Amino acid sequence: MSLHVASRNASAESGRRRFTATLDDGKGIAVESSTGMRMPDDVVAAARAALGGGEIRHEFAWMSWAGTVWRLEGESKSIYVKRAAHLEDERDRLEWLKGRWPVPELIGLFHGFGDDWLLTHAVRGVPMNDKSIMWDGPTTARRLGEILRELHSIDTMDCPFGGPPEREEVLVHGDYCSPNVLVENDRLTALVDVGRARVDSPRIDFAAAIWSLQYSFGAGFGQMFLDAYGTPPMTDREIERLRRSYSRR
Repeated sequence: MSLHVASRNASAESGRRRFTATLDDGKGIAVESSTGMRMPDDVVAAARAALGGGEIRHEFAWMSWAGTVWRLEGESKSIYVKRAAHLEDERDRLEWLKGRWPVPELIGLFHGFGDDWLLTHAVRGVPMNDKSIMWDGPTTARRLGEILRELHSIDTMDCPFGGPPEREEVLVHGDYCSPNVLVENDRLTALVDVGRARVDSPRIDFAAAIWSLQYSFGAGFGQMFLDAYGTPPMTDREIERLRRSYSRR
């Protein structure tokens, strides 16, 4: 079976390119895009098993610096297939975070064509920066802060990622930007792209959130986020220094 795709649109913040796709019979899944990607047979088999067999009606993908992701939809289920050079860290985090943070359910990790392929079940909700929810800067800043405060409150004593927890260290997401926070009806439904979650300074997530807010809405929302989280006030210079410390890698 071959997967034929055509470019549609791009997400401004994440830099993702979206594709529509149709499926026909044959061996393997081929993505006819500028990348020339194909899905290995074991990935196809795992995807079909997870979807319960039958026709895969709608498929699309996006591309970003973090890799390429396909959404595969069956009769009543949907899954995501992510391709990148190294996805073992994300698999390990998904396994450990289950029951601690709301994260997608892992299907499996495969290797083929020189890359890793991570399969997860789809979850409810849309990214916090999705146009369908129409949140403004203050609302987004407030919810990012409130949600992060809850995420940072879990016990880290048995966390295998990062160094020994110090007094001011917490379990951080590692890339706490609005596209990685899924919500539905104002409530958190899932966190995605958790491959860098670890015990570390909460400032790691502060930096990502403030960077994300400024990217989407401009300057002036960092202190709103920090107030919602519950940190002491910072000067504008301190907030800007924190924002500049954000790194995607």
